[in-house]
Amino acid sequence: MAKFWRRLGLLVGLALVIAGVFAGMNRLHILMYGNSRYYQRTKPSSTTDGLVNRKLFSQGQLAQLTKLTHGTQYTGNTGLDAVATHYVYRQSEKNIRNFMGSDGVLQLYSESKMMRPAMVKDAAAFWNQVAGYRIVQVVDSAKASDEVIHDGKTKDKAVGGQQYNGTGIQFFPANWQTKGFSAREDLNNREAILIREIGHALGIPTLGGGKLGENAASVGYITSEVMGVWESGPNRLPANQKGIHSTRMDAAAVALAGISWQHPRRLATKVLTNQQPVVMYNAGRLTVK
Repeated sequence: MAKFWRRLGLLVGLALVIAGVFAGMNRLHILMYGNSRYYQRTKPSSTTDGLVNRKLFSQGQLAQLTKLTHGTQYTGNTGLDAVATHYVYRQSEKNIRNFMGSDGVLQLYSESKMMRPAMVKDAAAFWNQVAGYRIVQVVDSAKASDEVIHDGKTKDKAVGGQQYNGTGIQFFPANWQTKGFSAREDLNNREAILIREIGHALGIPTLGGGKLGENAASVGYITSEVMGVWESGPNRLPANQKGIHSTRMDAAAVALAGISWQHPRRLATKVLTNQQPVVMYNAGRLTVK
């Protein structure tokens, strides 16, 4: 029996040494090469001159998709019409970037304690269901990823999100406000921002109304559109108390983004026939109707 416990102790000690070596290698890698090669292995990109693939949807279908993204005063984005008129995916004369890589699948690895692994998998499943195909995948290592989701610190009041400076998708737990929210509301709020920031990584701009999608944010207006300004809690929209739900706008937006990728893909085609499924997330449960 003593021999067994000695062997077990040796195995545990060896496992701890190996874990320490890998952690040290990751830190060394960051010191040697910087965050851009650890947290963000795929550079933000767009097609040449913002031109999109014209073979996946007809001009009439593109016009239908852009119309769906218009939304209302505080939802949608009216700045994407050039996709149907000039076949360019731009906003304010700037190409809209994404992190999809050449395979057309966003590979994510999470080290975040704020956005737990189950939450990341649900956010990936949310977008996969909206798109109708696997376009987001959670991988087992930073080396296999396009981006790493992780926590950090900042001196400003930001809660984090998609970064474009080589630091991947980063969140700042110290700035996250939980006062006044139930545990369920807090979880839904975190999932909403995670879904939104992954949406930005896919190349979807903010969908909060107006030409830039920023109307809602500029006046602090809470919306039921997850790519806008979504929040659940006291005195918020009753619809948001039931959880996060996808809209035809999300489907149209991901379809437009998909034709701007390095490996363009024809996505969310059911939205063109008004048969798009609704994806729901509420307190750790994902359903599709």
